[in-house]
Amino acid sequence: MGERNRLVDRRTVLRGMGAGAVGLAGVGAVGTAAAQDEVTVTAVWTGGEEEDFLAVVDHVEDETGIDISYEPRDTEAILTGTLMDYEAGVATADIVVMPSPARVQADGERGHLTSLDDIWDDEEFTPDPDFVTADGEAYAAPFAMDLKPGFWYRESFFEDNDLEEPEDYAEFEELLSEIDGIEGVEAPLASGNGDGWPLSDVTEAFILRQDDGAELQRNLVEGDAEFTDDRVVTAFEEVQDLLEAGYFSEVRDFGVQYEFFWENETPLYFMGSWTPAFEAIEDPDDLDYFMLPGTEAMVAAENWLTVPEYSENVEEARTAVAEFVSADGQQVWAERGGFIASNADVPEEAYEVEIMGDLAEHAEEVDLVPDLDDTLGDPFQSEFWATLTGLWAQPDQDVESLVQGLDDVLQETVEGEPGL
Repeated sequence: MGERNRLVDRRTVLRGMGAGAVGLAGVGAVGTAAAQDEVTVTAVWTGGEEEDFLAVVDHVEDETGIDISYEPRDTEAILTGTLMDYEAGVATADIVVMPSPARVQADGERGHLTSLDDIWDDEEFTPDPDFVTADGEAYAAPFAMDLKPGFWYRESFFEDNDLEEPEDYAEFEELLSEIDGIEGVEAPLASGNGDGWPLSDVTEAFILRQDDGAELQRNLVEGDAEFTDDRVVTAFEEVQDLLEAGYFSEVRDFGVQYEFFWENETPLYFMGSWTPAFEAIEDPDDLDYFMLPGTEAMVAAENWLTVPEYSENVEEARTAVAEFVSADGQQVWAERGGFIASNADVPEEAYEVEIMGDLAEHAEEVDLVPDLDDTLGDPFQSEFWATLTGLWAQPDQDVESLVQGLDDVLQETVEGEPGL
């Protein structure tokens, strides 16, 4: 393994734009792929997740004989840094793990990426290749899937307070009222944040719980629905009602919020499948989750492996990518926890943390839909995040004005170039 320069303190997990530059963007960034003797990889994983990813790196090195080094970057550095580097004909790394399928499409159309169409067979994987396909070629291969299943809670908290998972939305509201009256609870629902994420994830759940919510989400992504749709308005009004009732907690960094969640101060946290692996989670066996009543679909956001056309190690990088996304490669991380494989051939018994196996099985039983803002990209994503941050700060806003403003940006995004 090459020497690793730690560039960020912890994973931002799709926090996106606004996280603050860390001195990596643009030409001359540390770890650019020119004239390297080893294949370089950049992604957002740090802390415990970095150690898990490095275990997969060790597997890939052993299987391929390729030396691999890893440089973590936050999401902004990846999105903006690669944009600048590619326009200058520079590969930020030999393998770039891209969180935005919209950017993959845009980079593929511009000739910045090498086709990975022959690296993976979509019949053996859960993700849909269409979202990373341009001109008939897939320009990325799927690695980890971040599932957004619903509200996480501690089983011990529910047992101690005689609480039950809600069967419908009325029971959900009753549950929030019950939790709100328990001593030591700040608020029933945790408000995790970065710069609008993951407030966006919980808001998407309210969109998905509307009539034909999965179809609505897909149509929004494709530009076949308007954000002023009555169902979107209803979703925002439901969120607004919970905010005005005081059921959402103070907004905190999403990682810090896990500490309040574990102490049962914010007992329900709408978060992703990485939750059991977070440092604040002392006992993953005490975790469970429930979907927001009314939802029949689950958001799946993939981490896409890409190979820049400007890499001097394209063939070695392609070989490494093939092993990273293989069932054996993904099983390495699945066995360590906090990981849902995109490769359908990873066996269920690989998930040693029981809740992860349950989640992987659940994902096969429900409709999986793309993450709304990650798939659309900017300018919609930034506006969506800013709007939600404002709504949490000032809940008594006119919802129809909010969704009209977002619809204007949505139309601009789907009519323009993806991801930019």
